[in-house]
Amino acid sequence: MPATTTSAPIQTPGQTPVVNITAAHIIKCANPESANNLPSPFRLGPLDHFAHTAVPTDLVYVYEKPDFLQAKDFIPVARLRDAISTLLNYYPHLTGRLAVDPSNGVRSITKLGTGVSLFEAICDQPLSSSPEHIEMVQLPGAGEALIPPSFPTEAMLATTAHWDPSFDEETGIQRGPLLLIQRTQFKCGSVAIGYRISHTVCAAEGCIRLYQDLCEIYRKLSRGEDGVLDLPPHIIPFAADRIITPNDESQNHAIENSPLGYLVSSQPGEALGGDADKHMKSTVSSDTAVQEPPIAIADTYLHYSPSELANLKIKATNPNDPDSWVSTFEALLAHLWQQTHRARVRAASDQAHRMPTGDPKSVPTPSFWTNINFSHSNRLDLAGQSKGMGKSHYFPNAVLPVFLTVAEDDTIDLYDAPLWQVAKLVHEAIRHPETASTEYALAVTNWMCDLPDKRLAKVDFNLFARWCFVNTDWSKYELYRERTALDRVEAVLAAPPFTTISRLDGFTTFVKARERGGIDVRLTMNKAASGYLEG
Repeated sequence: MPATTTSAPIQTPGQTPVVNITAAHIIKCANPESANNLPSPFRLGPLDHFAHTAVPTDLVYVYEKPDFLQAKDFIPVARLRDAISTLLNYYPHLTGRLAVDPSNGVRSITKLGTGVSLFEAICDQPLSSSPEHIEMVQLPGAGEALIPPSFPTEAMLATTAHWDPSFDEETGIQRGPLLLIQRTQFKCGSVAIGYRISHTVCAAEGCIRLYQDLCEIYRKLSRGEDGVLDLPPHIIPFAADRIITPNDESQNHAIENSPLGYLVSSQPGEALGGDADKHMKSTVSSDTAVQEPPIAIADTYLHYSPSELANLKIKATNPNDPDSWVSTFEALLAHLWQQTHRARVRAASDQAHRMPTGDPKSVPTPSFWTNINFSHSNRLDLAGQSKGMGKSHYFPNAVLPVFLTVAEDDTIDLYDAPLWQVAKLVHEAIRHPETASTEYALAVTNWMCDLPDKRLAKVDFNLFARWCFVNTDWSKYELYRERTALDRVEAVLAAPPFTTISRLDGFTTFVKARERGGIDVRLTMNKAASGYLEG
């Protein structure tokens, strides 16, 4: 059984931790000429056009104040500001604002130099009596209070400083910044750094690498060195130069010939399914017409040790085929997909017994969604690492989804099947040549480039529909140890927080654990069903 932690904030008895924003800053590039060499306009690439414009990627790092430093000298705001400003020399496009062309849906970044936001905050409670065992669900707001706010406060210098993915109807420009960072100091002097970045400019790897770059610059500035990165990032999106150049023949072909897994919509909109779009809009709109009473969602972190993962992998391997194999990721994904399905069936069955008109067998068809990163050197090599181009990583989006629905006539029963049969389904879906090859990724890229309106692209899957199981995999990226250390202190916790946007039924994020070889899982699901979940 994995270790499980559910919502239970660490606090002084009888008190609830309160986090208050005390100051807000707009930060720009240390070198104002950093953006001069960027393409103008800075167009996003075809793979950046699939991300929902209202979705951010969030991360929180927590650092325990050491005895050898006073609170005022531990990750001081002034040095953090200088590090962020220097970081923006390498990511100058993040100082702009997202724009969507109303005529063709092409996304670009305009108003370069407007700046990113840094918030100062304080928490009226100490971190914990044992910070080495702190978990995200125990932090204020399950971590959400430690990331930049979604609504303006009196401490902000401008109303556009907060996370605001809404668009100005006249200009087609997004109101809020692409990158926001919050430094929260606890009563004990410990510090949390939480940040939020628009998913339209990067996915998980870019988000994590951005913070690693910030930490490298911070450490060098702390030693009195220039904040020069050992290896700069690659920030120019792949195929951005082809996003608006299709001819009539290419446009017609794109409309009539969608890649497997994609559709051309009759109306412009977001690429994700209707349930996902409705949820995203409900998190940024005050219009009650688009909001429905939310179902109760349970926040849970599961920790899988290396030995537990090894045992899962054994159970997920076909015992009848000595040549078969599954990865650790595939084994864990199959296990949690099956366990989530079983919990939902048990909850539905109990509900049916309490309500005689209900039928526990009339449950939605189970499905799962995950993604593949095509940027790496063994795929599209978008940072040119195999060619020795001297870049540390590819920053923009390069992930495409993989999804599967278990049809009613399939031979497998997800509830009763042995784990190896479920893992076989997952393995074959993730490695299917028609949807997992570099040729397929290039076909999807070219299709998006050729569409006359990029907002017509739709994924042929209703993300977050009822009984869907959704996974994002961050477990390949290092969150801990020296690469994210500040002031000679390594993070005691690094993970995505639970947020209004991430609280969806059946959503998991795999992250590399502090324990070497372990994996932590951020899981949100219907609270009624979560009580039936088995590890």
